[in-house]
Amino acid sequence: MDGFAQALCFFCAMTASAPQPQSPQGTLDIWVTHEMLGRNTHLLRLSTTDRILDGNAARDRRLHAYAGNFASQTCQGGFDLAPAERASWPLAGPLYARQYAFRCR
Repeated sequence: MDGFAQALCFFCAMTASAPQPQSPQGTLDIWVTHEMLGRNTHLLRLSTTDRILDGNAARDRRLHAYAGNFASQTCQGGFDLAPAERASWPLAGPLYARQYAFRCR
């Protein structure tokens, strides 16, 4: 097969494949997945690990602070940040993950 046909086959295979899921990116002990929901609307999925003498309240504060910092850097100005947890999900401990939605102003 000549080079042009090989390139064409590769291009067709790449454009015909399904989109790959976004893999989380880590910063220290917090893993982040960021999705755009619409114009100026974002969803953050955060997860973390244990630290020595770490409880639910400390992990919750750390995740919330990270979400606020991420929203501030993303929006370059004002933003509205809110938890994006479903009310139907059971509240079970320990807490290792949170979702936040934010809208840039």
